[in-house]
Amino acid sequence: MINEKLIIDFTIEDIIMRKMKFINSNNIYDKLEFMVYNEGQLLAYNEMLVDGRSMSEDEFLSKYLKIIGKIKKQFENEGTLDKTETERASAYNNAIVSILELINPIYLYDLNESN
Repeated sequence: MINEKLIIDFTIEDIIMRKMKFINSNNIYDKLEFMVYNEGQLLAYNEMLVDGRSMSEDEFLSKYLKIIGKIKKQFENEGTLDKTETERASAYNNAIVSILELINPIYLYDLNESN
């Protein structure tokens, strides 16, 4: 379905909702095989959708940059997460980065809070 909304009226909320819809409805890959990864993405998108309705840009960025920092530390401490938790955390992290990158492309490369 082609949306008649003007691009200027297109929001990050719209993008998050489309990403969630795609995860839930696509037939491109086996959903069972990607179940854990999809769970991680959907969890992140749901949280960002709620926070995006009540937080300023600075609050939103601060919260999600801190979360990514915590996930990075978990990955650095190999052995703290099992394979399933690692896959879910990776998907959660990647979903966050995909949205932060829309706010400022630097977040694809540099996830320091000082930006």
